[in-house]
Amino acid sequence: MTGITVVTGATGLIGRHLLERLVARGSPVRVLARAPDRLGVRPPGLEVVAGGLDTRSLTRALDGAEVVFHLAACARAWSREPGEFAEVNVRAVDRLLRAARAAAVRRVIHVSTVLTLPPFRAGTACIPYVVTKRRGETLVAEYAAAGGDAVVVHPTRVYGPGPLNDANGVTRLVAQCLAGPVVFRLDDGGVQANYVHAGDVADGLVHAAERGTSGAHYILGGENSSLGDLLRLAARLAHVKPRIVPLPRPAALAAAHASMLWARLGGTALITPAWVRSYFDDQRVDVSDTCRALGYHYRPLAVGLEETILWLRRNLSAAS
Repeated sequence: MTGITVVTGATGLIGRHLLERLVARGSPVRVLARAPDRLGVRPPGLEVVAGGLDTRSLTRALDGAEVVFHLAACARAWSREPGEFAEVNVRAVDRLLRAARAAAVRRVIHVSTVLTLPPFRAGTACIPYVVTKRRGETLVAEYAAAGGDAVVVHPTRVYGPGPLNDANGVTRLVAQCLAGPVVFRLDDGGVQANYVHAGDVADGLVHAAERGTSGAHYILGGENSSLGDLLRLAARLAHVKPRIVPLPRPAALAAAHASMLWARLGGTALITPAWVRSYFDDQRVDVSDTCRALGYHYRPLAVGLEETILWLRRNLSAAS
């Protein structure tokens, strides 16, 4: 990549790690950001286009671009505006692809989620985020079939240094382990999922841009683990001994329904019953195909958690 590289969603968890890598490579980087102040200290040479995912802003951002990494998404568990998921995850993707075609962008890298893949569709069929991300993928597939160059990547459960928002729930649980004395987790029966460091996803995105095949899908993941084992490993690495309390399924669903009731009364729903049910599904993945195709590598879970714990301790202590 020698031309202008554009990143949407650069202020998010994965986006920040990707931005660091792109800037370090020395190639020209342009960011489309609705709130540029959230970028923090800007590296020299970084170009920022202030705007959202509207046609005008996308046209300005993609003018003269060689590669576009599209990370911006509505990734919350719940939205007060029912149409927000479709607006951001579907219609904005359509606008971006149209702008990319008009600007003769060489390659689009579209970031989705592993939950859109066939093994996990049944358990996520009622989750607006997953449903709309799948619809967005369909638009990317049509773009590639019509002659455009586009690759779709599917991160698994991402953790690591970055904003402690809905997209970084695993790191928030690790932070609770550090704070103690009690950490609540879902009593999921020990089912496993795949966990990947945000920095590894960022590396995988660069590999996909350079080595991926147009129209192809690549899973960007790490190690498989149960959530209970992950939290116990984090506690051991941090030399803390919180009490990790499994929350039974009926209690978790009741809490989710209560959260939805609170949202209808004007609050915010942090979790929904559909999301709770999805956590009882086995979500293990095999990333060996991606490793072979892209030269992708991921750090061991223990290494990634140790790095995350060090970052949390530095940042939590600085905030207190």
